Amino acid sequence: MPTEIYLVKVGMTMHEGTVEEWYVADGERVEAGAMLYRLETEKVNLDVDAEASGIVRHLAAEGDTLEPGDVVGFIYADGETIPDVLPRPQPKRDIAVVGEEPSARGSARGLPSQEESSAPPLQAKPAASKTRVAASPAARRLARERGVSLEGVAGSGPGGRIVEGDVPAAPPASEPPKRIAASPAARKLAAELNVDLANVDGSGPRGRITREDVQSAADAPATAQPSAGTATRMSAMRRTIAERMHSSLRDTAQLTMDMEVDVTDLVKLRGNLIDEWADDGVRVTYTDLVLVAAARALIRHPKMNACLSDDAITTYDYAHVGMAVALDEGLIVPVIRDAHEKPLREVARESADLAARARAGSLGLGDLTDGTFTVTSLGMFGVDTFTPILNPPQAGILGVGRIYDGVKWHDGTPVRTPMLRLSLTWDHRVLDGAPAAEFLAGVREYLEQPYRLLV
Repeated sequence: MPTEIYLVKVGMTMHEGTVEEWYVADGERVEAGAMLYRLETEKVNLDVDAEASGIVRHLAAEGDTLEPGDVVGFIYADGETIPDVLPRPQPKRDIAVVGEEPSARGSARGLPSQEESSAPPLQAKPAASKTRVAASPAARRLARERGVSLEGVAGSGPGGRIVEGDVPAAPPASEPPKRIAASPAARKLAAELNVDLANVDGSGPRGRITREDVQSAADAPATAQPSAGTATRMSAMRRTIAERMHSSLRDTAQLTMDMEVDVTDLVKLRGNLIDEWADDGVRVTYTDLVLVAAARALIRHPKMNACLSDDAITTYDYAHVGMAVALDEGLIVPVIRDAHEKPLREVARESADLAARARAGSLGLGDLTDGTFTVTSLGMFGVDTFTPILNPPQAGILGVGRIYDGVKWHDGTPVRTPMLRLSLTWDHRVLDGAPAAEFLAGVREYLEQPYRLLV
């Protein structure tokens, strides 16, 4: 029997997804492990791999939006009879969630068909006469933005795949394409409703037009009524953030405490490391230093490195620390795994890479899951202290303020001293104020004796 290709489930909160692009044409052969189709969700986009080798037949077209577990196609093994009328199996609603392993790529799960029924014949598309250029989604996006042709570009990625860094050196196309940023589902709906995408304002990431934007444009009255202000509909990402922050405050017992840190030695250490690592392109930030300090303090104070689920408190013997990255459309929190074991230099390099990919929209699900604690900073905006909101189910989040001129007394004489204020929000259901304060003091110890971050 053929291997079914499912619309994979990306995260527990995913309710629908779009087959943005088929990498293998209908009727073409695919090898197990090769990229099969591109999945678009509200949170992330990812490539789905083929679970088996064989001939691919499509049930879903590019732009189709379905629920997780829906069958989008089949892979027929060599020698297996391919019917003119493809079966229409029942969806598998208990499909496993992609992302349980730290991977940015999902898999198409192959299971026998559960039910077959008649359906209109699906004609196989002829094999493409032009070989598809192997390129990452981020590289394709950058190429479109810059009007660059990927034909003939030398790829530096695995197997010669073109990655984002290869695109700037590519020669520009003779006529840069003029393409409106819109999801495949939005384009399909616009065609059905006769909506001109050029007149639609996008609310998705980086102004991308979504299905909801098209529907709103179609439902809008012909003549807009004047108003005293401008109302902008929330993007899917902004709506998700709003819901999560509201539920966080509603469902947890959050308290916040502040603590001052003398960062005299920390400032000196960072300056020395910037000079020492400059030739390698590594520039350590104060957030990197706080993140490593927090990760090591979490191992020493496991009550903070915990989460509450139902009636059980789970503590972790590893520290996967999330770092909040501000985007124009909202906040995203990629995760540095095993941050307690990694050298400061590696954490600085990884955090810079995650932040860059977050702003480029090229993070995968594996970059965003399994965090046990979060660090967020507003110091670059001149903020002294603030109240960060928990990222459930984590028990704590650490806010980092700006470095300011404080005063310390030495033998009765005031001395100007660089100071930093940390703001810790914790869930009082998971731990009390004393162990939370002990953890925060542990972070302060690392920052006031920063040489310990290098050993």
